[in-house]
Amino acid sequence: MRRLFTPRWLLVHISVVTLVVTMVFLGLWQLNRLDQRRARNDTIAANTSAPVETAKQSMGQSSDEWRRVTLTGQYLASTEVSIINRSQDGAAGDDLAVVFQTESNGNFLVNRGFVPLTVSARSLPEGQLSLVGFIRPNQTRGALGAIDSSEKGITQFQRFDLARISASLDVDFNTSYYVQLIKESPSSNAPWPSPVPFPAVDEGPHFSYAMQWFFFSLVALAAWGYVVRRKIREIVSDPAPTQTSA
Repeated sequence: MRRLFTPRWLLVHISVVTLVVTMVFLGLWQLNRLDQRRARNDTIAANTSAPVETAKQSMGQSSDEWRRVTLTGQYLASTEVSIINRSQDGAAGDDLAVVFQTESNGNFLVNRGFVPLTVSARSLPEGQLSLVGFIRPNQTRGALGAIDSSEKGITQFQRFDLARISASLDVDFNTSYYVQLIKESPSSNAPWPSPVPFPAVDEGPHFSYAMQWFFFSLVALAAWGYVVRRKIREIVSDPAPTQTSA
């Protein structure tokens, strides 16, 4: 049996164990992602069916995402910015965002929707408006995310980062969230910007991915066991020669 513990075989054993542990971990990670997706779906279902409320500064917790709120006021035309590198229905483009000032002088960033790169005309309603939209959380740069310029006056951003947009526009926002537009009243009836589509409320592929990782780990264990058993048979049928005294 010592032949199964030579340096070469030890490397095989360690590699297989490492591979199996990694695949099991990935399977468990996918199940955790599934739990997160289900929790998100529950939040979306609860908040989108709740009555529409007037937007408040105190909103913006993770439990408030996708809650519908209403705003009354007007757009500040000089504060229009683009959130770049977006896509919708297979077309590349930007999300058009603008500051909406309410009757109480509160400032909210509103994502009016998607505009393809091929479209240059963008209409912005003037005067008093009433909006209905979803609460969406502030977005910040991840470890590998694209970097936004810190210069004042820029109008293109990688994400809905309220702190950077506020600094660039020199406008203070009253909230830690932005509003994703559902409808404007009165409506402009313009084709663009187009409302950002609602996210798919499903469980995604996480369960099937988890089962695949668990299946692959079982296959690896079965293959390892088969190779080891075959080696044991070889050892039994061809034992090492014993040394005899002269």
